[in-house]
Amino acid sequence: MASLCTIFSWSPSTLDSLGPTLIVASIAVGTHSLFWIQFIVCSTLRQRNMMWLYAYLVTDGLLIARFFIFYAIRLVSICLYPTARDVLCYFEASTKFYINTVQTYLLLAFNICRYLQIVSNKNIYIKRPRLIIFIHFLIYILPAINVIVQFVAQLSQIYRRRGGSCDIVYVSTIVQVFNLFVIYIIPIFSTIFILGLGIRHVSSVRGISNEQIIGIRRKRQRILLLQTIIFYSIWLVLWSPDVLAGQFINANSDPAIFTALLSIAEIALDPAIIGIIDIRFFTIWKKLWIKMKRHHRVGAIS
Repeated sequence: MASLCTIFSWSPSTLDSLGPTLIVASIAVGTHSLFWIQFIVCSTLRQRNMMWLYAYLVTDGLLIARFFIFYAIRLVSICLYPTARDVLCYFEASTKFYINTVQTYLLLAFNICRYLQIVSNKNIYIKRPRLIIFIHFLIYILPAINVIVQFVAQLSQIYRRRGGSCDIVYVSTIVQVFNLFVIYIIPIFSTIFILGLGIRHVSSVRGISNEQIIGIRRKRQRILLLQTIIFYSIWLVLWSPDVLAGQFINANSDPAIFTALLSIAEIALDPAIIGIIDIRFFTIWKKLWIKMKRHHRVGAIS
């Protein structure tokens, strides 16, 4: 039986190439830890209308945990029997695609709910709690079904290389294009469309003669537009390459390792990017900064 045991490890060159990713992932642990400490301490941040973004940050945490788990397993060179090795390989190869898919639809759901709140001026999270729960259920379950069906129908297979990471290989370009639509084109363009509707509604002054209300609407339009540009510019520039590469490039190639680094960098920045969307984060950060400066001055005087 001992002969069936196989070392589950990375080659020295692979470990070296993942060095920068390890550093950025460690930074991501710090930024996300600070965010969740702030979330726990400050009750004003625990709002229902931010649940999609908080769920998004939880999935960020899962991606960070995924990286460190497999890094640790490969670093200690655990000897695994075929069944355990196959389970780990399937998990490593599929979870990144699954979580990335979930993230895109979490952002889409957030923007749809925000648009409905802007248009109807009603709290959809209180008015339609069962619908919100059902949407959560669909977002987490449907991508998993997609991954499982592709494996069962042999539309995708596991690629293993000694000294490298496990990856998914698709049997045809049609499957790759389908996944591209599912994970990228449909949610991204739907999000852009919803954002456009929201900005158009906020900027509309039809039937409004009060200059103060018009000024408030235009201010909200500028803020919403600025938030959208900053958030999605950073997110798309850092996140998109890895999602696109995941469908067409082997995970062990240098381009794929670089795009994975960009994706981890985006994860490290996500808590700050979320702060762009909700001004309450900036308010709390400003108060903390003022307190730190005041404490520093008192310490310097004493």
